[in-house]
Amino acid sequence: MNAIATPRWRELLDQAKAAGENNRDIADRLDVSRTMVSLALADKYPSRIDAFARRVIDAYDLFPCPHLGERVTGNACKEYALRAAPTSSARDARHWLACQTCPHKPAQEVAK
Repeated sequence: MNAIATPRWRELLDQAKAAGENNRDIADRLDVSRTMVSLALADKYPSRIDAFARRVIDAYDLFPCPHLGERVTGNACKEYALRAAPTSSARDARHWLACQTCPHKPAQEVAK
C-alpha cells in the first residue's frame, strides 16, 4: 500500500481547527484572506500552494527555544537569530548570542 502522506502545512491547519480556531482566526494569523484559508482547507486552492504552505508552517510549526525555555514560531526564531547583533540591550544581546549556536537556527537567506 502506497499511502500519500499529509503535508505538514495541512496537518498544522487541521490542528489549529481542532484547537478551536476558525477560518478568520487562521487568516488573521497568516495575514491572508479568509477565502484563501477556506479554499486551502477544501483542497480547492486555485494556484500553487507553496507560498501559502510556507505561511502556515512559519506561523504554526512551533519548536522549543533553548534560550527562552518556551515554544516559538519559525518566524520569531528567524527574526532573533538572523538580525544584526543588538547593542542597546544586554538581555537581547544574550538572546542573540544563544541563537548563534542554537541547533534550530535557520539558514541565512542569500540574496539573488
